Amino acid sequence: DIFWNDLYLKDKGDLVEKLKQVSVLTPQPEVHIRGDRFTKYESIGKVIVACQRAGIAKISFIIEPPPKG
Repeated sequence: DIFWNDLYLKDKGDLVEKLKQVSVLTPQPEVHIRGDRFTKYESIGKVIVACQRAGIAKISFIIEPPPKG
């Protein structure tokens, strides 16, 4: 599943449209990608490609360390 903050996006086309809207802002916002241990690499790759198509220059990954113990 893809979310824009807390808003669920039904497909990659919706994501590209959102990204295009913000790609023209100055300064251009950075996209943060967060996946959990069940996220497939293919899904992350699709989000990165969508960012590239929209002209987003900065992408970062948010990770959470595994629980202690």
